[in-house]
Amino acid sequence: MHETSVIRRTAGRLRLVPLLALLVGHAEFSVAEPSAALSIDGTYELTKRVMSDGTVLKPPLVSGLYTLRHGRFHLNLFFSNSDGTIASESTNGHYTFSSTKYCEWIDYTIRNNLDKAGVTTEIPVLEDHCAPVISKNGRFNFSPPGEGVATSFGREGFTARLGTEFVDHWRKIE
Repeated sequence: MHETSVIRRTAGRLRLVPLLALLVGHAEFSVAEPSAALSIDGTYELTKRVMSDGTVLKPPLVSGLYTLRHGRFHLNLFFSNSDGTIASESTNGHYTFSSTKYCEWIDYTIRNNLDKAGVTTEIPVLEDHCAPVISKNGRFNFSPPGEGVATSFGREGFTARLGTEFVDHWRKIE
């Protein structure tokens, strides 16, 4: 009976050996950041636009929804121009993201009174579809190629700054 008890305890302890070997042999996994920390995936809602003169525009004067998920993105954006015309954009595309580089390709876009008067489906021509990413203070900062907008992504959402014209504030909802 004593012999059986010793065998059971030894067998039980031997089951832990592969786990201990994994932990000791790959200690870097225990301190590495989870891969989710390197993601900008989510659905974001435009909550406000702060103009250069300090004016704050909120829905329904500005409205937007932006989804980035598994390398695909979709943007819907609506706002009123200073002349009272409605401007809008609806864009589908795909992207790659790492801690050092963001790359983007537009598959389809329709823009109304955005870059110029009227409707266009012209996709911007780019020589380089990639931009460097700077990670700082838990945020990912980059300017999507061809957009002229500087973005700063964090856990709560992101901001998008267009030069000195305005800053859009996007809240992560998913």
